[in-house]
Formats: sequence, structure tokens, C-alpha cells
Amino acid sequence: MSEQSAATEPRPNRDPHQPHRLVQAIDVRSKVHGSSAVGRANGWLAVRATAVLSSMWFFWICVLLDLAALPAVIAAASIIAWVMYASQTVIQLLALPLLGAGQRIISEAQDARAETDHETLVALHQMSEQQIKILNGQNEILDLLRRSIVKT
Repeated sequence: MSEQSAATEPRPNRDPHQPHRLVQAIDVRSKVHGSSAVGRANGWLAVRATAVLSSMWFFWICVLLDLAALPAVIAAASIIAWVMYASQTVIQLLALPLLGAGQRIISEAQDARAETDHETLVALHQMSEQQIKILNGQNEILDLLRRSIVKT
């Protein structure tokens, strides 16, 4: 067997190629929370709570709550009141929803890139399959030419 034909022959003990699939969040939700009714309910609730609690609307509601508590902290004129206000109100009430909203934006960008990468990889795979078919056709032509040269 020549090097050229060996390169195009399928290798033994090799799994046939399985096309890549695009995996999205909904595809893995059952793996995280289970596929039972309770698991599906927990997954649904987790996704909805994340959508609400990591929105900018929730952040602005928290800002209003934060500002409502500020006069009491100022009137207290106590270092402890300021420390508690900063740690509990500013960090927990404002930073967490803001970080969640930013994380959702980053996640959406990553999902868009992953989908684009998937489409590109599928196109490249299809091109590779087409190239292999062309090469196999060329090998057949070369084999025919070799046989016709040997006969003459």
C-alpha cells in the first residue's frame, strides 16, 4: 500500500466521527438539579430568581432602599452604624445585584461567541469532508491511470 492511499484509508480501531453539538444552558439544567418534577421546579426557580436578582432594575430598587436608610445612619453619628451600613447595605445590597447584572452580560457574550465558534467548526468540518471526497476521487483517477499504464 502506498503512502498516499494509506493516508486516505480509514484507520482501524478508530471511532467514527460524531458531529459536534451545541450545548446550551437548558441542555444541562437537568444535570444540575435533576430531571424529576422537583428538580425541574428548582431549575426553573433558580433561573427566574437569577434573572430578577441580577437585573439592573433590581439594582436600582436596592439603591432606593439604600438611600432610604442613609438618613438614619447619618442621624446615628456612630462609627458602628457607618460600618454596618457600608458592609450590609452598600456591599450586600448594591454590589451583588450589580455584579450579577455584569455577569449576565459577560455570559451572553460568551454564549454568542460559543455559538459562532460552533457554526464555524461545523462549516470547517463540512469543508474537510468535502476535501476528503475530492481526494478520494483523485485517488481513484490515479489508480485508473496507473492500471491503464500497466496494461499498455
